[in-house]
Amino acid sequence: MAVPAGMISRTPTYHDTEAGYILPNDPAEHTRLIDQANSLVALTKSRIIHAPISPSGPKSILDMGCGTGIVTRYMASHFHTSQIYGIDLCQVPAEPTDITTKNMTFIRGNFRKMAGKDERLQWGSLDFFFSRLLLDGMTDWPGYVKDAFNLLKPGCWAEMGDYVEDCFYEDNHIVPREAWEWQKAIREGGFKQGLDLDAGWTIKGYMEDAGFVDIQRWEYRVPYWREALKERPEATRMTEHAIGDKWGLYWHMIPKLVEPLGLSEEVVEGYRRDMQRDLAEEEGKYQVFTVTIGRKPEA
Repeated sequence: MAVPAGMISRTPTYHDTEAGYILPNDPAEHTRLIDQANSLVALTKSRIIHAPISPSGPKSILDMGCGTGIVTRYMASHFHTSQIYGIDLCQVPAEPTDITTKNMTFIRGNFRKMAGKDERLQWGSLDFFFSRLLLDGMTDWPGYVKDAFNLLKPGCWAEMGDYVEDCFYEDNHIVPREAWEWQKAIREGGFKQGLDLDAGWTIKGYMEDAGFVDIQRWEYRVPYWREALKERPEATRMTEHAIGDKWGLYWHMIPKLVEPLGLSEEVVEGYRRDMQRDLAEEEGKYQVFTVTIGRKPEA
């Protein structure tokens, strides 16, 4: 079995919290997260923020699950009069410019336990709520989206971006999970852990249930065949990493997601091999990344 680049001789470390996040937390993963963030910038044609916020910037912004802090720093550099908070389970890797960035604060902690209690996260205190790529760690989407709603001031926006953890085909939109045993297994295991691997699509419904209005969703496709990049050059970086799981994303996800199923190591390794086969270059195959925004109604 070919091991994805960067996985050889690597023993990843993971979050030492009780939160459900399943991906590693080590320097190699930080590098991947930065590359992924830059790839998303390209995929969305540099449209990092989709919500119709003021060009001068909202007064207070929360970047939830900020990871390496790359988007937090972007917002701090563009919205000089805003106070930007970035929160994550682990310490955000420091950058030399952080010490001189006065309008940005990183918070280490579990958002679900801090929302409404921490003095910086009081109900009705935020002007903009931003999050991205939480499907591998969020185990209570309805409660989480409701927390975002409660944190916002009336009339203010939330924005949430995520994947749908499946591949699709352009000709008839068939979902391969019916044929891919490893895909069915990670979904079963993820469900047992409370994860929603369809978050890219289901966030819209969670927002509706929480009380958001003016909800909109954008869909970005990541093709698994290079010929498509002639018409979608913005997807090039993401496609190159997606084909064959070059980032090692699924390589790490599979053992963690199927853990509740009690499978043997041999079966898990077989799923990894099958994953690399199924995620090979193939015309018509693609994945979906979505961005969904919603506004809290005026009081």
